[in-house]
Amino acid sequence: MGADSRHAGILDTLRRRGGYAGIEELAIGLSVTPQTIRRDLSELAGKGVLRRHHGGASLPSSIANTDYAVRHVENSAAKARIAEAAATLVPDGSSLFLTLGTTVEATAAALAATHRDLLVVTNSSAAARILGAAPGMKVHLLGGAWQARNGGLTGATAAEMAGRWRCDALLTGVGAIGADGWLLDYHEDEVAVARAMLAGAGRLLVVADATKFRRAAPCRVARPGRGAMVVTDAAAPAATGKALRAAGAEVLVV
Repeated sequence: MGADSRHAGILDTLRRRGGYAGIEELAIGLSVTPQTIRRDLSELAGKGVLRRHHGGASLPSSIANTDYAVRHVENSAAKARIAEAAATLVPDGSSLFLTLGTTVEATAAALAATHRDLLVVTNSSAAARILGAAPGMKVHLLGGAWQARNGGLTGATAAEMAGRWRCDALLTGVGAIGADGWLLDYHEDEVAVARAMLAGAGRLLVVADATKFRRAAPCRVARPGRGAMVVTDAAAPAATGKALRAAGAEVLVV
């Protein structure tokens, strides 16, 4: 089988598997060695056709978010640094909204390790489980439509329940950050909850690795304003950084 046929086979497998496949699965399916698949993936990633991950690859998409299991390992070191830095921005004894997302979950773990007196309102069952196991935490898990893919509770019910609270800060991840500074995400039912939380939050803290500056997503969440903080692992592109600063937001690179 030639390289062009293998490349077509790899992309076809990724589409059939919902956007992600492992190296061993691809090698078996195409009857080649894992080393050959790794070379093919590197070549396709260099062309921007797919994204490489440890142990596999995924299709880039501006509509469908990357598989949640993949995102748990994607840029994990950067997410850990971001989480540790973001946790230092949350005073013990404060109240906090938490949205869905793997970087938010990492921040929940950092908060559980360093804080002992937080009131947390979240629609993330994973974040609730992490913080609920830490001493002294008061955790309120919102109701709503259950999402098996990420353990989230979303939709009108979750948004209405979020609207009952007023917290010192909203700590949120995003699907993408546009060149105009807007926070973007993929699913309107999740975005509705994030907007309701933001309406009741005194401050906005965004945790986002630098890949989010290069992605696109269809739903507008909010544009960070004065006092907002974006915690990331690399400088934003010039246009994005300028737009964020013009709106009064600060970018913290860790």
